[in-house]
Amino acid sequence: MFAQDRILENLSGIIAGALLLTSSAVMGHHSISPFDMGAIQELEGTVSSIRWVNPHIRLTLRVGDEEWEVEGDSPNAAERQGLTQESIQVGDEVRLAGWPSTLGRQEVFLTNILIDGTETVVMDLNLPLVFTEPAQTPAVEATEADPDSGIFRVWSSSGEIYRLRNPYVLTPAAEAAREGWEPLNDMLALQCVAPGMPNAILNPYPIEIVDRGNEILIRIEEWEAVRTIDMVSETIPEDAPGSLLGYSVGRWEDDLTLVVETGRVDFPYLDDAGTPMSTDVRMVERFTLSQDGNDLTYEISVTDPENLVEPAVWDAAWTWIPETIIRPFECEVD
Repeated sequence: MFAQDRILENLSGIIAGALLLTSSAVMGHHSISPFDMGAIQELEGTVSSIRWVNPHIRLTLRVGDEEWEVEGDSPNAAERQGLTQESIQVGDEVRLAGWPSTLGRQEVFLTNILIDGTETVVMDLNLPLVFTEPAQTPAVEATEADPDSGIFRVWSSSGEIYRLRNPYVLTPAAEAAREGWEPLNDMLALQCVAPGMPNAILNPYPIEIVDRGNEILIRIEEWEAVRTIDMVSETIPEDAPGSLLGYSVGRWEDDLTLVVETGRVDFPYLDDAGTPMSTDVRMVERFTLSQDGNDLTYEISVTDPENLVEPAVWDAAWTWIPETIIRPFECEVD
């Protein structure tokens, strides 16, 4: 019980901002089954199958006479934490912990795995160890960012999931549309269909911001999305075509804050929970660099009068970790 209490205490800050689908905390980002982030399921058994592909690792675990489906984060995230495809083999005896299914399925979303005495947190989130104690390592002097690079570099997740500031206030039509959403059948990520904005950037994986003079590129590891920010136009051109990522115009509010306005987003959903989104949606983002250059805070406000009574606002953050790279994201349908 101590391990469960410890991990739940550390999750409390994440859960407070992750109430996206119901009054219970659930994990909906690209997952097959909603998962309860407020609970921990521990399992011990034999690995009977492994599928090491994006968007999510899939394992089958034999626990006594039962088969459990184990869904993990992307292979990219696992490998950043030191767990590779060679680390785990069919037939291995393992212990694992994860978030249980809210649908009553024998399925968990993997957070921690113990193999041969070594425990790994298999996510780009600040989650504690469950089965072992943290190793005592000497303090390492922080590497200062190059002040000339500013916002233009690769940014890693700060270790906390993006947070919805307040629950959605939906129009009656949007509420009715979302009631018919069935995640097991309707989630487009299961068919390897990349999402549109804002879902495209609301994920815990690295991004890279690149200066191209009259435009800025934002490369997103998940789905290998590339956004182009027009830094010349003051408003979104009336003849701009619709697309998954929309048309974005940017401006510098000061030396530390990039403000981006996006419209012409042609994607039917605001999130992975089936919340509808119209083509009249408008988004305003703020990327703010910390004074020391090591952190990047983020805010996105989404306005869609057809579906949202008031704007939906998310907060997120990235941090600079030297040597981090954008990895290929090659999704494969189950």
